[in-house]
Amino acid sequence: MPTPVDRLPPIAALRRTVFAVVLVLGGCAAAPPAPSAVVPVVPVPVGWSGTAASAARDGQPVDLASWWRSFGDAELDGLVARSLKASPDLEACAARVRSVRAMAREADARLGPRLSLVGAPQQNADGRSTYFQSGLGAEWNVPLPQRQSSLAGLAEAELQGALADEQAARATLVAEVARTYFEMRAAERDQQVLLQLSELGDERERLTLALWQAQQLSSTDVDAAASARAQARAAVAEPAAHAAQARVRLGVLLGDLRADLPAALTEAAPPARAALGLTALPADLVRQRPAVRRAEQSVFRAAHATGLARADTQPQISLMGLIGLTTAISGPASSSLRGVFSAGPAFSIPLFDGGQREANQLARHAEFDEATALYRKEVLQGVAEAQSALIQLDLERQRVAAALAAQSAAQRLASSTDAQASAGLADGLQRADARRVALQASRASLEAARAEQLAYVALFTSFGGAALPGAAP
Repeated sequence: MPTPVDRLPPIAALRRTVFAVVLVLGGCAAAPPAPSAVVPVVPVPVGWSGTAASAARDGQPVDLASWWRSFGDAELDGLVARSLKASPDLEACAARVRSVRAMAREADARLGPRLSLVGAPQQNADGRSTYFQSGLGAEWNVPLPQRQSSLAGLAEAELQGALADEQAARATLVAEVARTYFEMRAAERDQQVLLQLSELGDERERLTLALWQAQQLSSTDVDAAASARAQARAAVAEPAAHAAQARVRLGVLLGDLRADLPAALTEAAPPARAALGLTALPADLVRQRPAVRRAEQSVFRAAHATGLARADTQPQISLMGLIGLTTAISGPASSSLRGVFSAGPAFSIPLFDGGQREANQLARHAEFDEATALYRKEVLQGVAEAQSALIQLDLERQRVAAALAAQSAAQRLASSTDAQASAGLADGLQRADARRVALQASRASLEAARAEQLAYVALFTSFGGAALPGAAP
């Protein structure tokens, strides 16, 4: 008497069989659970501390995605915009993101059914006949939940990691453009001051020579003035070379060594200064760091890799089928042709492998522990670097204030000496010396301003500035 299963249509009976096999074999595998794909909570300070606290409250809030605009320099804004469009580094990162997206689609498609035109020779059991079998072959590896979620999680972690690398490239590029631009302008301003010092050296040498001819100074004073004039002229070449090198680096960052760059400065104009408006807390800013996002994705990837290793201990189920023709090419039934149809499940049950899969799981768990430890380290290091950068910026601002005060005092001294010389109370050498002190103070002030600009760049680099548009922290 036929059983109820015998009365079912062939496909329904096959489906019932497959699900039964999945349920029975799924319970045969016993493996330790995979860790959850969750990053650990890392305690960080609730606010900024140290001498940078006062600087952090200065100015209006600054957007991490466009922090360089705080300087109000249209030339810098234009260079950054051009570099973001034409940088070879960003082109390479964008290509890698496209590659990772495509690989994710490929991995997802691998979970679906496949249909192929197949053909292969086969031999019957007694070895007397050989057949050639061809037709349409179908195969579907049943995606068990553990393997499917692990593969999807790995693909997403790889994609987010590639996006974090792209963000890091953007932040590095913007920081390098700003740093190189500030160094170029600082060198050009320094060159202008040194040109004035060189002209002043010429004037001082002429005055010294005139006083020597009047027998009011010795030949040693003349030699000293000539030496100082030669040193002043030689010093002009160094900032000119630095400015030229900075222009070459800007061309590389813009992806074109023949790029149209801003014209050189013809006077020592005061450098731009930015007001820092830091209103976010450490935990909010540190999430923007590309290194932290990369470490976070490493934790996720390690967790899903552990889940995939656990899935390898479970049975693997496949559905296979073939519709085609078989032709006998040797043996008693040579040249016979007949149709072939086959369908059914296939499975593989891990039984014994000498501890290979267990060792693989232990290795993946250890990698997860390593990833979580490195994530904690990256968060702590990010907060520490940002705090140090804030303190350094605060220090550079104090140096700028002191340098400006010294420059103002030197300029007042030069003005006072000029007035005394006009009244006959000071000679030309005294006037030249006062002007030289004022120019040296101006040069020191420009150097302090350059250090402040670079400290500002370093601060927002530590925050992961220039975040990707639309990227979630």
